[in-house]
Amino acid sequence: MLTWRIAAAVALSISISACSSQPAGTAEEGSTPQVSRAYAKADVAQHQARATAQYRASAGNPASIQPTQLSAAGGDKTYRGPGRLARLPDSIAGSMRQSGLSEQNMGAYVRAANGGQPLLTANADIPRNPASTMKLVTTYSALGVLGPDYRFPTEIYTTGNLAGDTLQGDVVIKGYGNPDFREGDFRQLLQALRARGIRNVAGNFIIDKTYFSVGNQAPIDENVNAAYNAQPEALLYNERGSCYEINRAGQIQRICPVAPRNANDLNANLFGDFWKIWVGEMGGHLNGGLQIGPTPGGAQLVHTHHSQPLRNIIVEINKDSNNVMARQLLLSMGAKQHGAPGTTQKGAAAVGQWLESRGLRFSNLRIENGSGLSRSERISAREMGEMLVDIYNSPYRDELMGSMAVLGVDGTVKNRLKNLAGRGKFKTGTLRDVRALAGYITAANGQPYVVAILHNDASVRAAGKAVHDDLVEWVYFGGQNVASAW
Repeated sequence: MLTWRIAAAVALSISISACSSQPAGTAEEGSTPQVSRAYAKADVAQHQARATAQYRASAGNPASIQPTQLSAAGGDKTYRGPGRLARLPDSIAGSMRQSGLSEQNMGAYVRAANGGQPLLTANADIPRNPASTMKLVTTYSALGVLGPDYRFPTEIYTTGNLAGDTLQGDVVIKGYGNPDFREGDFRQLLQALRARGIRNVAGNFIIDKTYFSVGNQAPIDENVNAAYNAQPEALLYNERGSCYEINRAGQIQRICPVAPRNANDLNANLFGDFWKIWVGEMGGHLNGGLQIGPTPGGAQLVHTHHSQPLRNIIVEINKDSNNVMARQLLLSMGAKQHGAPGTTQKGAAAVGQWLESRGLRFSNLRIENGSGLSRSERISAREMGEMLVDIYNSPYRDELMGSMAVLGVDGTVKNRLKNLAGRGKFKTGTLRDVRALAGYITAANGQPYVVAILHNDASVRAAGKAVHDDLVEWVYFGGQNVASAW
């Protein structure tokens, strides 16, 4: 068990207001097209009742969460045939040549959302780096594995006995992967502790992060303190944003507005806020220090805080492309389906299990962390497009599409294609040498299409966005008439 003994200078943090970002608000929705081949209402109702019952059965005791039973779909329903067009429209290919982009480096897949022969399958079967469009794979799988009503628990325990208003033991906080655990949530746990009549804690403040086994996940670049490189954790706090750090003397000190992202600073952030709330706001006292380790045997559960539902959490993941939150989902799926501690390998296996249960067998899919912040993650444009078709015709359509950025309105596509504002919902992806766009566009004739563009090219950052927007416009204005493309 790791231990930090904090010197008396820690009391200086009592009056400090810890930095924290605000929870995602209500998503601004665009018009949602009607499902042409929807599940029967009875099927949807049965699915919702099963998900609710599963949540109620497990919410009071996270350790009892059972794997979701995912039956095999009995084959591969992925459409493997040719599209009406097998190469990019001349207008798009010409624009690419003028921009110095190779047509072969871009995979594109366009198909009506209710099925039928694809409109376009240009270089669609080559596995490519999807960047943050991988979040669609992760969030769709999470809706199926965890359920849209799933609420991530965080627990507070005590050890020892209460003598008057003094706890002759420790206070323990145990996390189960909540991607959105913040100061207000932490305050609720400490209020429950105070409501037990406890004012003084003779022992230590213990952080239990054993629900995940994260290991050393290398950042994607040298900017290790950047928010996009924040690492996942079973007890993630304020997305690793911090106002505190532990210096070499073992003291907590204020370091805002710097936002360190390593494990020690995460612990210091939570411990600093413990002092701010427990001592500064509630008039309590802690005699011991900070420890990192498992919850001791015989510890007594005081209170469980539950996050907002998963359907709300994925809004921030997809609209704003939140990397660490997506990583939390992958690890949580792994822990649920294959047992704690959750690992990325278990999470990737859970995603594969979910997709196969939907009849989607993606041979090109490679998952490293589930956020798309990776140089090794892969999927083909056809596979991404086929997953979008499946989403559209699944019981999770409203949740997933409601989490995506509305074209020309909000999120990462707020400033794109203003002339088509509200007509599409998309997830973007951007890395060095990578641009991607995946989602839905309702064409001028009212037909909803899925569009998946995966573009890996050394010059794509400079010119790729305009080309991708041109292809979306082609689908909207005339792509349904293939003859217009030639």
